[in-house]
Amino acid sequence: MLHVKIDDSVSLYYHVKGKGKPIVFIHPPVIGHKVFKHQEELADRYQTIFYDLRGHGQSTAGNARLSIPLLTEDLKKLLDEIGISKAVVCAFSNGGTVAQDFALQYPERTEALILSGGYSEVNSFSLKSTIKLGMTFAKLNQIPLIAKVLAKTHKVTKEDEVEFFQYACKANPQRVYEFCKAGLSYSSTERLHQLKIPVLLVYGSNEKTMHHYRKPFQEASAYVKVNYIKGAFHEVPPRHFREFNEAIHRFLQQAGTSDPMEELILT
Repeated sequence: MLHVKIDDSVSLYYHVKGKGKPIVFIHPPVIGHKVFKHQEELADRYQTIFYDLRGHGQSTAGNARLSIPLLTEDLKKLLDEIGISKAVVCAFSNGGTVAQDFALQYPERTEALILSGGYSEVNSFSLKSTIKLGMTFAKLNQIPLIAKVLAKTHKVTKEDEVEFFQYACKANPQRVYEFCKAGLSYSSTERLHQLKIPVLLVYGSNEKTMHHYRKPFQEASAYVKVNYIKGAFHEVPPRHFREFNEAIHRFLQQAGTSDPMEELILT
């Protein structure tokens, strides 16, 4: 079991698999790095790096209040510790706030940015309501209830459901609340023009309330690719992992060229 010590109160769990171009995966609240279990298949082509944010999974909660800048610095220290000078940063849902902040704060450390269900700011009723509901249950110390819902909605197999539930139950309620709150108030919209790297946005074709979140990215950069996964809702990485993994691979192959990637692709 590998851990990186961030400070006297925080130790982050991580594991690395495969060789090649590094890809680091950032999970949303509660479920931990297990949500990317099927992305381990990418280790046949890339160096995949999975870790638990503070207060999640096997990482300690620490003494400091969780914030996006704090999580960004945690990621930098993790990459420093394992000797990764530059990586592709891939995130799911609210984990995308950390990914964007890292790419903006450390452009020299970011090869490319991949966001599944990502947004530069919360500006829709449905997403705002979902995040606030998570905050309410976390405040009421109902992590097992959140874990049960997430396990059912993110599973492919019964084995996934059991594994997701057990791992999600490890989340610290206070840190979950703080992560949700930080994501709710986060905004990178006015800074997106600073991203000079290839960006891949992945959405389920059926999660139509999220589709408008692509627009600020497209307006800010010519190097944004949007990929809709046919028949999918929000839970693309675990439930449609074959399509998601292939989208990542195709994107990273194309990212090595100088051609703009503004076209929409339906998988």
